[in-house]
Amino acid sequence: MSNIWIIIRNILKRMYRKPSSYLLHFLAPIIVSLSIFLVYNVFSTTPITIGIVNEDQSQLSRVLIRNIDSNEGLETVIVDAHELESRIIERSVSYGMVIPKEFESNILNEVSPKTEIISFDHNSGAIWVKELTNFHIENMMLLSKATQDKSEVLLKLGQLEDSYYSFESVGITDVSKEKTATVNTFGTYMIVLLITTFTISFQILKEKEQGTFSRIGMSPVHAKSYILANIIANLMISSFQIGIVMLVLKLGYEVNFYTNPFILYLILVLFALCGISVGVLLATLSKNTQTATAALGLILSPSCMIAGCLWPLDAMPEIMQKVAYITPQRWTLDAIELIQKNNQVLEIIPNLLVVLSFTTLFFLISVYKIVNEDQLFS
Repeated sequence: MSNIWIIIRNILKRMYRKPSSYLLHFLAPIIVSLSIFLVYNVFSTTPITIGIVNEDQSQLSRVLIRNIDSNEGLETVIVDAHELESRIIERSVSYGMVIPKEFESNILNEVSPKTEIISFDHNSGAIWVKELTNFHIENMMLLSKATQDKSEVLLKLGQLEDSYYSFESVGITDVSKEKTATVNTFGTYMIVLLITTFTISFQILKEKEQGTFSRIGMSPVHAKSYILANIIANLMISSFQIGIVMLVLKLGYEVNFYTNPFILYLILVLFALCGISVGVLLATLSKNTQTATAALGLILSPSCMIAGCLWPLDAMPEIMQKVAYITPQRWTLDAIELIQKNNQVLEIIPNLLVVLSFTTLFFLISVYKIVNEDQLFS
């Protein structure tokens, strides 16, 4: 065991001789995390933008749009039906609304029209917009029922310049948005974390190309001990990196994690260990660093996109939402969302066990390759 700790110290000393190592393992993750959090900054005073598809193009549909737009903190943008979902994904609009055909005729015939609110985030904002829209529609319906001459209804509604009611604007914190921003931040940070943990494969392959493993074979230190030392060294680096990122978010920007920070820290450390296991597997399956680089590109980007690290899972087709659960990233993000929602550790245990299962599987395959095929040390 003493030999392993000696190797660990040598690995760490060798890794941090170059300033670029500090950039990769510490500065870049902090910059990325802060940038993403600022993008999703829930404390921003930017108004809620509603992209509206007006399929009716009637006087009453325009009155509805005008009344919604007159509310403080809300802005409306007329968009085409084919671009609505892409605008929501791009965050150029907060929510989408579809005013159906025959909107005006339904109100005049005292039939409540069904407007559709589209949102990819599970928060109360969309519900609030829906309730506000229903309120305006109900007022239109009441006026229509109270007026015999339907042309008079159009005249009265067309003359309205303001909302049907006055209100006082009071600033509140939208907790659901803040939680979503935190999950999105850590989802993007997980990509950087994977990149740093995957560097273990390049370290091992570089040692292989330089003949280090051949020299180890003639020394009292077994090659498997050297691999174990690499794993421990990289886990120490990742654990320290996660702690630094969380401290900067917490102390620098007063981010509320909505759970015990230590629990969130353990979730991310377990995911980092999973990333290290993938790195070791890449090293055992690759013959050189070029092969590992190609494999890294095939694994990292597709898995993170499928898992929803870059956008909400709801933005993807239903079949892709199910496919997302073949990745440890998705189980990790779900664990973060669950612990924020209910703050019950027992609820995230199945997620953590799945991530641990991925980790164990990758390590077992790596051990099999090392022991039975001797691929690393040939």
